[in-house]
Amino acid sequence: MLIVFSHIIGKCFDYGGECGVSFFFMLSGFVLSLGYGDSVRAGQFSTRRFLLRQLSKFYPLHLLMLVVFVVLDARLGVTYDWQHLLPSVLLLQSWIPFDEYYFVANGSSWFLCDVLFFYLLFCLVFRWLHRLSLKGLLILSGVMLAVYLPLAFLIPLDMVNSILYAAPWTRLIDFCMGILLCRLYQSAVGERGRAQISHMNLSVATRWELFTVLWLVFSFFLYESITCRLRCAALFWLFIPPIILYYALADQQGGRVTRLLHHPVLQWLGGISLEIYLVHMLILRLVNSVALSAGVENVIMTTTLSLGMIVLAAWLLKRFFVDKIYAFLIKSVI
Repeated sequence: MLIVFSHIIGKCFDYGGECGVSFFFMLSGFVLSLGYGDSVRAGQFSTRRFLLRQLSKFYPLHLLMLVVFVVLDARLGVTYDWQHLLPSVLLLQSWIPFDEYYFVANGSSWFLCDVLFFYLLFCLVFRWLHRLSLKGLLILSGVMLAVYLPLAFLIPLDMVNSILYAAPWTRLIDFCMGILLCRLYQSAVGERGRAQISHMNLSVATRWELFTVLWLVFSFFLYESITCRLRCAALFWLFIPPIILYYALADQQGGRVTRLLHHPVLQWLGGISLEIYLVHMLILRLVNSVALSAGVENVIMTTTLSLGMIVLAAWLLKRFFVDKIYAFLIKSVI
């Protein structure tokens, strides 16, 4: 929803998109490690099978959105060169650091290119990061910063977005941080943290959770005073990991914020989050076009309508398109 609101509000809320993307990349590394770490350790993880299953979930919808955008743009007289579309079809678009490639048609789909790259490397990276000692991790972190920071300040300003924000090889850092967060979560330190949280009463746990909310709010106010070379990604390396770790540790015995996150409505929205992400730019475009044609200038009305339509479209697409195709492919192909 941070990403959706960043596209509704515009440039003055770029924070939402950059924070949301960083959060999801780190969360992806955490969740994959939690769900598949044991099978990787046991040598039972199949990268090929895993990739096919994940592609079956999002690739058909990605293609559908790409076609819809191309058709809509063609009606407006806007056409694309096939060289610009092909990388998106192949999910290679964010490897090419130019807007006309990685932000073509349904621009938010660049994210899938990065995710696919992370999935491809997951098994290898997971094993490597879990073999490193604490000293090795500290050395690795130092080397990474020694390379990343000069890069961040040396690249041309007009390439910050394409290289630091969207490129798979720089955003791999976020994914790796998620894997390391899971390692900490499953360690003796994580066990002690979980035990401490479980002994908190409801009011104390809620105060800690409100502190995490304020921690995120602080990142919002700090964002405007930080150079775009750092705030597009590196800023959130400080703020998001402790939030993910805390809520993972507090998942079963936290305060009121944790209980709110367990609400069926939010769980349901989480289940269609990928569809919301892939469809929201299309719905925003359609609602804004209709509102402009009808002369409607009420921002609250158009925003509310947009959010409702995004959620409805995401649910319908998941139930009648994504899930149907996924079930067919799993049964007949994979």
